[in-house]
Amino acid sequence: MKIYEIGEREQIRIVARKGASSLEFTATIVMNKKDILFVEPIIHKNRVVDFDAREVRVEVVYVGADQKPYVWKKCLIKYVKYGNKKYHAIYSAYDGKKMNRRNTYRQHLGVSGLLQIKSTADTRLVIVKDISLTGIAFVLNDLSLHREDIGNFHLNFRDKDFGISLHIDAAAEREVDAKGGKRVIAGRIQKCNVNLSEYIAVKQKKEMAKRWMRGSLTKKDG
Repeated sequence: MKIYEIGEREQIRIVARKGASSLEFTATIVMNKKDILFVEPIIHKNRVVDFDAREVRVEVVYVGADQKPYVWKKCLIKYVKYGNKKYHAIYSAYDGKKMNRRNTYRQHLGVSGLLQIKSTADTRLVIVKDISLTGIAFVLNDLSLHREDIGNFHLNFRDKDFGISLHIDAAAEREVDAKGGKRVIAGRIQKCNVNLSEYIAVKQKKEMAKRWMRGSLTKKDG
């Protein structure tokens, strides 16, 4: 898949890496001209991001309607003026490669949720660990339950920050035992009552704003 095949109003994730550090940004395609994608200027710490900076490597991740994530490596992103407006223009000479679903951006949640195992109608209180466009993970206190015991499940939780409740149908795929007698179950999302792409993007933007605010206060205090 070519990067210019991503349609207007579709959402992408931009990952900028420098050494061991990385920053992630969510952007919406404003227009697609001459094999180049245009998005609104990407701002970080109240400044336009300079993706041309030395030693910065840029990737673009896109999840289409088929829920298959693709990644474009070695992307070029420049701050440009087009039609009297400023944008970040994105170009890649390479084809997008399918990526492991586990590599899609995971939004931390850490909220209480109600798990219902569909096969038995058994319900449990859990901690919803994180969510991505394709999967969700939660923490169980009961080590007697394994992935195969849970199978297809329904998970409800409320996001107090946005005043909405999420209802998710998923299938358990992986389990990992954690400290303190807990077990993490990860599942593949089959259905959700909200637009996950928009939800995760807004959550990410809010967290970035909080980090920027904390950084600003630290500088003032210092």
